[in-house]
Formats: sequence, structure tokens, C-alpha cells
Amino acid sequence: MNYEENNKVFLFFSLYSSSFKITLGLTNKTIKIPWTTIGRTRLIILIVILALFVATVNVKSFEKANGEPMKTVNTIRIGTVDVGAVTQIIKFQPTADYIAAKMSNETTQYKGQVIIPPTINDMIELLREQRIDLYFESPFTIALVDKESGAVPFLLRWKEGVTQYHSLFIVKNSSSIKTVNDFGGKTIAFESPDSTSGYLLPKAYLVQKGFKLKGQSHESYLAHGEPIITSKGPNINSSNIDWSSKDGSNDGNNTIRYIFAREDHNIPLWVVEGKADIGVISNVDLEHETYESIKSQLKIVDRTIDVPRHMVSYRSELEPDLVYKINTILLNMDKEPEGIKILRNFDNSTKYEEMPNKDQLFGPINNMLPLLEQKEVEVGG
Repeated sequence: MNYEENNKVFLFFSLYSSSFKITLGLTNKTIKIPWTTIGRTRLIILIVILALFVATVNVKSFEKANGEPMKTVNTIRIGTVDVGAVTQIIKFQPTADYIAAKMSNETTQYKGQVIIPPTINDMIELLREQRIDLYFESPFTIALVDKESGAVPFLLRWKEGVTQYHSLFIVKNSSSIKTVNDFGGKTIAFESPDSTSGYLLPKAYLVQKGFKLKGQSHESYLAHGEPIITSKGPNINSSNIDWSSKDGSNDGNNTIRYIFAREDHNIPLWVVEGKADIGVISNVDLEHETYESIKSQLKIVDRTIDVPRHMVSYRSELEPDLVYKINTILLNMDKEPEGIKILRNFDNSTKYEEMPNKDQLFGPINNMLPLLEQKEVEVGG
């Protein structure tokens, strides 16, 4: 038996020549078998087996070539701003996967990806370059980012089960501070530079009231290069911080000094321990995240306006049909068991809803944004 290459794509055999020839399209080989090698009966059996084998292979090849087209794989990318990327990825991934699964169909498969940049400037850059699709954040930060990136807000998120919230100004029960008019010359504890309820909203409110702020905000998008506050000891409080300003100006009745507690749960404790005269915290965090033993030692002396609890924006060049699909998916998320479970594990959210009137919703926020650009009194260092 010998083999020779032959560029054939079919099964061929002949019973009327000096040898039996089989051409296999799969192997591109021609097999020549002399008649004297095997008997006619065995030969017929061999022919049938080979024919069935080649037919089976050809059918599979035909199905592969003419069956369902291979799916296109796309990625839906969502995220927020946070220095704790791992924690946020774990929190956001189920939502990304849920959206991706709902958007997938017979021809297109979506994958969910979570992107957590550490700063607002990084998020602005991602949105400008169309490298993230959805951005979840509180209203002041959303307003700032959307203004710079062109992103479009389109949904409200009921984070922690509420649609809106506000900032509270808290002091110790024994404090002489009775109203906001007594804030001058005092020390206030904010949460973090990019927090709506813990910094941006109450800061704008205080500037509206005519106060000047003295501290540091170098990590904020609104930073103007203020140096970091340096403590003279292991415990941060108003007595061991160097508050002397570079321009030599003295504190007046309209100046408030501030520090960052970094975590919202630190603020009530810092006020109780005397590290700050005043603390700022959202009504939601004070009610649900503060121990009663701490809360009982505090009183509320003022509050800000209400603002939406959380929002979702999409990148400026996201295709309209994808915006519509995502909008529909998120609005219906609270209507099925899987969606409800994911919402509950996502900061105890309850649902998403459409923005009723963007101009009315963002009006007060946009009016306060210029106040955040006030050049703050710098701390000497």
C-alpha cells in the first residue's frame, strides 16, 4: 500500500481498475489498494466504513461553517472614585455582571468590568477618553465630573434606601455653640475632600453664610495647592495643629478651621473626644451608622439643603440604543429577585429611578459650585 498527495475534496473509489483507489478530502491523500491485497467482501465493508466516517466529518464541518455565527464580545465598564479599589470592585462587580448579562443576546455577548480610579481627575480623564461607560457617584461630585468630562446624568440611585439626604452640623451637648453664627474661630471636622455630604455641600453652605475656610484640601479636585496640615503630636486636635497661615492673617469671627477625619464614622467620635468643635455628617450616617452611646452625647445645630442621594452618568459618546437598554435594565432591577438581591448588597440600595427634572434637580447644586472654588486660607508648613 502506498500513499500519494492529491488535492481532492471528495470521496472517490473505482472497482474497474487494477487497483482500488480512495481519495479522502479530509486528509488530502489518495490511497491505492491492489485487488490482490484483500477480498471483495472485506473491501466493500471497508468502503462503507470509510464512507460513513467521511460523511460524519463533512457534516460536522458543514455545521461549523454554516451554523450560528460566533458571538461578538463587548465590555460594559462601570465604576466610581475611591482609593480602596479592591473593596469597590467587589461591591460593584455584581451590578456590572447583571447589566452585561441582560444586554447579551444571540449575536453579542457582554462582559462586566469595574474600574475604580483613585481621584476625580482620573475619572474625568477616563470619561473624556470614553474608557468607562457608567459613573456612579454623589451629586456634587457628579456635577463637577460631568461639567469637565461631558458625561450625562440620567438616573437616581436609592442608596441606603433613600432618594435624598443632607448634611448635619453636630456638636457636643455641653458645647457653647448654639447656631451656625457661633462657628467663627472654631474647628470643624469634615469627612474627605471629595465627599458630597462630608465636605462639598457643607463647605458651600458655610461659604454662602459668609465664612472663610482655613485648612487643607490637596487631595480634592478643587485643590489649589494648599499644603498638608502637619500635627505636632500623635493626636490631631485644634491645640496641636500649626494653624499659622502663610500670609500672616489672623483668625476672625468669620474664619473656620477644618481637618479631615477620612471616614464618616470617625466624625462623631472626634467631636465627643474634643478633636474638633463641630462635625459634619449626613443625616443617614448619623441615624444608621453612629452608636447610640456616641449619638446621645451630641446635638444638631444646623443642616444643609437636601440633595439627591446618588446618581448615575454615562459617557458622552455612548450609543443611544445602549443608553436605552441600560436605562431599562436598571429601572427594572428592583422587579426581579436577582436584581433585588444585587441592589440590597450594593450599599443597601432599593432601586433606580429616572431624573424628573434635571434643571430643577441640579439648579441648587450648580449655584453652589462656584462657592467651592473659593481660594481657601492656606495653612503654613
